[in-house]
Amino acid sequence: MRLPVWLFLGITLVCTACQLSSEGRDIRNYYFPLRSLTDGLVYEYRPVRTDSLPPEYWYYRSLLPGDSVFLSATFYERDLLPRQQMTQKMTSDGMILKDLYLYEPDSTRDDVQLQIPVQVVADDVFPFRVRENGGVFVYNIHWTPPQDPDATIRIIRNRRYLGDTTFTFKGERYPAVRFSIRELLEYDANGVFEQEYEGEEMYAKGLGLVYYRKSVSDALELEYALEDRYPMEQLEAKFRSLYGIDAEKDPDHRISPN
Repeated sequence: MRLPVWLFLGITLVCTACQLSSEGRDIRNYYFPLRSLTDGLVYEYRPVRTDSLPPEYWYYRSLLPGDSVFLSATFYERDLLPRQQMTQKMTSDGMILKDLYLYEPDSTRDDVQLQIPVQVVADDVFPFRVRENGGVFVYNIHWTPPQDPDATIRIIRNRRYLGDTTFTFKGERYPAVRFSIRELLEYDANGVFEQEYEGEEMYAKGLGLVYYRKSVSDALELEYALEDRYPMEQLEAKFRSLYGIDAEKDPDHRISPN
């Protein structure tokens, strides 16, 4: 059984769950700046140590209906087709996951993607309060791969708050917090295949996720850092340039995140 690399690249931002306490340090300002993302921004992440891996593009947009705060996040890979789409909701304790969908190419039809709903066992996404040596935050999701309808893929992730650090973005140093990661991937189909991974995440104040590292195997370590932030129109321009699309002749050829 082999899973696509984009799954390991993109699923990181989804798998950030926790158990919360009314005590501890408030780190809500280290998550994405929800109040200033109402117009949406693309976060471009680049590999740190190798150019052989593709860049990652995440489009974040806040929705503020009434007194509620939601964050929509869509992950694009190098081909600029969506690979994941999720919606989170802010609560007094942290961010929770409302829905999550994965996307895979349809082998029977060109230019068509299959939408795969993900079942969320635990919906916490990011804690607003943490304590040093305060225990492990647990996350659990599963889904059925379309190529194997009798199988189930499950990701169980443990995260531990490590403390403070700093991150430099565009020449400016930001205060940041670190989490260690332990992840278990299960593929259940006539027997259970299991594989464990370790890694780290870093969230910078006023920016959100700025760095992550995950050891997928002895030969592959994914390590990404935030390179840039810009409006969706700039990502659409990258798309047109990549595929030679003339904006005047084909003005409706756009990327359409939810």
